[in-house]
Amino acid sequence: MTLERILLPVRGDDDERIDRLIEAVVDVASPAETTVTIAHVIPNRNEWISSSVLATPGSNFPQTFSESEYDELLDQHSLEEENLDDVVANQETVQTLADRLEEAGIGYEIRGAVGEPGEALVSMAGELNVDRVIVGGRHRSPTDKILFGSVAQTLLLEAPCPVTLIRDNV
Repeated sequence: MTLERILLPVRGDDDERIDRLIEAVVDVASPAETTVTIAHVIPNRNEWISSSVLATPGSNFPQTFSESEYDELLDQHSLEEENLDDVVANQETVQTLADRLEEAGIGYEIRGAVGEPGEALVSMAGELNVDRVIVGGRHRSPTDKILFGSVAQTLLLEAPCPVTLIRDNV
């Protein structure tokens, strides 16, 4: 099976696993001259509290905003479909991954979406007809999984292609 496109979803807190994500992508993408789509999903504004995925000056990730603060941030960035990819491209982790892929000579594009992250990424994987998803995951307690869900778990169960999970060091 030829790999033409890999989807690499990232969050603001993926900075701790960037080396392992890049290593996995380079191992798969380099021999096949695969294009990597770096994807970042901004959660729906209708969630009461949202983790920020947008870079804000002098801040650490992840950030938590109240609903009104998050709405104001989204309004400031004017997240319309035509500039969403540009907004996402300014996110620190996305920039770092793009730089590392460029250094490795791997072609990439950046895609943004707004919505429930797991569902948005599964949809994006189907729309882009990706051949593989490489996603970072972190250890979570069973309670965390029940209360908050898991983007990696959604991708593992629902993506239309094979998924490679890059775990935190345990």
